[in-house]
Amino acid sequence: QVSCHGAQAFMPTVHWLRRVVTTLWWRAARCQKQLRKRMLDSESDEFHRGERWDRFWVPGALILGVLVGIFMPAEPGLGNRISEVLGWTYFFAWSVSFYPQVVLNFRRKSVNGLSLDYQILNAFGFGCYFLFNAMFFWNSGIRSAYREEHDNQDSGVRLNDVIFAGHAFCITLITLAQICIYWDYPPLNRQERLFRRLVVGSLCLVGAASVVLAIYLAGLPQCCSKWLRFLSVLSEVKVVISVVKYCPQVWLNYQRKSTVGWTIYNVLLDFTGGLLSVAQLLLDSWLTSDWSKVSGDPAKLMLGNVSVFFDVIFMIQHYCLYLQASSTSCCRDTTDSSDAYHST
Repeated sequence: QVSCHGAQAFMPTVHWLRRVVTTLWWRAARCQKQLRKRMLDSESDEFHRGERWDRFWVPGALILGVLVGIFMPAEPGLGNRISEVLGWTYFFAWSVSFYPQVVLNFRRKSVNGLSLDYQILNAFGFGCYFLFNAMFFWNSGIRSAYREEHDNQDSGVRLNDVIFAGHAFCITLITLAQICIYWDYPPLNRQERLFRRLVVGSLCLVGAASVVLAIYLAGLPQCCSKWLRFLSVLSEVKVVISVVKYCPQVWLNYQRKSTVGWTIYNVLLDFTGGLLSVAQLLLDSWLTSDWSKVSGDPAKLMLGNVSVFFDVIFMIQHYCLYLQASSTSCCRDTTDSSDAYHST
């Protein structure tokens, strides 16, 4: 009886301690929840502050291109100066167009919404385009062979074409590295796996054939004319890839009914660069009364036209078809990425 009375005497104390512990645990959980909410709000504000800076991508590239084009040396004449301005402006527009996607991937810590097939095709295509421009610009034998076939006229390849192609190839490789780091794609279905194998297999086949043919041509004496045809084929490969490469991204946006993960500033800069690139090519042909520059550089002409065509499709998807879905998903992606960060 004494022990029972002693236990009953301690019961109020036990209940009081339990209430205290429960209250403290509840308040700690509430404080943690409020702190976490503040951190999420802070990260969301930081994310959207970064988005506000994105509006300067397009005007910044245009201003930089115009300034460089004005102060860079050029041949006498107003038309040549305008051509120089157009060339450097399209160079900066197309070159800067790769960076909004890189920044967005880093900011979201995610590549969901960016087509891997598009990036693979992009890297291979720009590799071909860089070889074409570099050989046409720096190889004297190929330049001589081109002049012989085009009534002693030089090709339309400029220094900004070479720099752009090399830079585009490098920055595309960086984007592929980001895909490897932030990989968060959903599993592929059977059709998507088949298409991925078709893309990779086709590029491997074309790459192997190009290497074998280049080794064969390197062993031939006086083969500049053959190299000229080989490089023309590479430029046509780039054109074909440019026609195909946008399709996976268009299809991915259609499947997701959203353009989140695919930055619109990339599209706007690409659209601007495509228009200015074609404008410079046509202006140069008109100034020299040599329209063979257009046929002699089909890659540049087709790249500009194809870019403009698909960029219009992307703008319709972003601003018309999936505008509401994209704005809603953007907020959700910001919170989800923050949740994933704190859960780790």
